[in-house]
Amino acid sequence: MNQKNLRELQTYVKIFVDERNWQTPASDILIHMVEELGEVARNVLKMKNYGGQHTSDSGHNMPEELADVFYLLLKLANESNVDLVEAFSQKMEKNSKRFPPVIKSD
Repeated sequence: MNQKNLRELQTYVKIFVDERNWQTPASDILIHMVEELGEVARNVLKMKNYGGQHTSDSGHNMPEELADVFYLLLKLANESNVDLVEAFSQKMEKNSKRFPPVIKSD
């Protein structure tokens, strides 16, 4: 898949879901997203060697798990009729006012 902007990706996921008749309620998407976030957390703990040898979990990788979370976020946004580009832009504008840059002193 060629590089796409966020709006194109959100549309792509909508078409992907519609073509497969995979529409699900937001609550089901959220539960699936929490499950995938757990897999991301497991990978982070493994990278930090948290728990030593007990964290070995071959077969999982961070890029794939993050992609699963991202797909579900796009799917949830579609199900909730949220334009992520607009929502993210508005939120970051608020954040930039609320949290100004830190001026570093030498």
